[in-house]
Amino acid sequence: MAFYLLILLGITSSLFGIGASSGEQPLSRIAIHQTTLAVHSSAYVKVSPSVLGLKGENKEWVTLNFGHPNPSSDDWIGVFSPANFSASVCAPENEKVYPPTLCTSPIKFQYANYKDNGYNKTGAGSLKLQLINQREDFSFALFSGGFSNPKLVAVSNTVTFAYPKAPVYPRLAQGKSWNEMTVTWTSGYSIDEAIPFVEWVSKGGTPTRSPAGTLTISRSSMCGAPARTVGWRDPGYIHTSFLKDLWPNMKYAYRLGHKLNNGSYVWSRSYSFRASPYPGQESLQRVIIFGDMGKAEADGSNEYNDFQPASLNTTNQLIKDLENIDIVLHIGDLCYANGYISQWDQFTAQIEPIASTVPYMV
Repeated sequence: MAFYLLILLGITSSLFGIGASSGEQPLSRIAIHQTTLAVHSSAYVKVSPSVLGLKGENKEWVTLNFGHPNPSSDDWIGVFSPANFSASVCAPENEKVYPPTLCTSPIKFQYANYKDNGYNKTGAGSLKLQLINQREDFSFALFSGGFSNPKLVAVSNTVTFAYPKAPVYPRLAQGKSWNEMTVTWTSGYSIDEAIPFVEWVSKGGTPTRSPAGTLTISRSSMCGAPARTVGWRDPGYIHTSFLKDLWPNMKYAYRLGHKLNNGSYVWSRSYSFRASPYPGQESLQRVIIFGDMGKAEADGSNEYNDFQPASLNTTNQLIKDLENIDIVLHIGDLCYANGYISQWDQFTAQIEPIASTVPYMV
């Protein structure tokens, strides 16, 4: 007989003083189509380092130094990916109408005076922002005019991850049978470029490779704005593999792999999970259930009206207690992307330490 310990984490307005479902997607505040050019020769944005993930990291911090000869309190920094966010990437909507100066939303933003380092007086400021591997390069732009009337003042150098197409952010799910585990992840490799698979092994065992299917979505498959307009960003490729005939309670190590057309391999770092117990086996199963979590940025960007401030608190607490968790049930309202595709990468990166280790059911 199985015994279950049920732990409920309710992220509600009464607990945290916020109403997640009534929140506004912060990126929707930016009227990016209204952008005008106000490039100033004395304004600048410099970012370092320019190459990230040299040791395989999928998440790194960068330092921005920027300046504006005519600073104001509503100046802001936008992070764009891909780095080329000019009108040349705008999808034509009407051949008789000129495209806007900008037609793609930043993936995150922060006020230039966020650190209160005297920017409003001196025009010089700095920020530290966290980037995750999202398959493309990045650039950083300084805007004046606030969010409703943005004026592009300066654009930074390009920043990129050393291995932008690498397989990242694995998510486990319990399979259809008790002895099956599903592994899903994201990469920049199409099926024409590489063959995806998962290599997995128990301690002292022989490694097994399980093939993966590959799917993606297109702009035309989106229902409407903003997902088809300013919120669109190529989601990369989603791969799913099924690890079968697992031994009950056995711990397995696994890694994500792609075999390139030239015969070489691209690997993720190694992860691990414990297989489910045999049905009816007497065991303690510790279950976490919650909803309405949303997502948040560790660097404080994209924050508006306390939009989802409890999200990081939730994932951080689960990570600390991960050894005492067997399965997670996220019952709805995942990241509140609201049509901004880039936010799904942010969400899967935020839950990766949990979802790569225990089944994360949604």
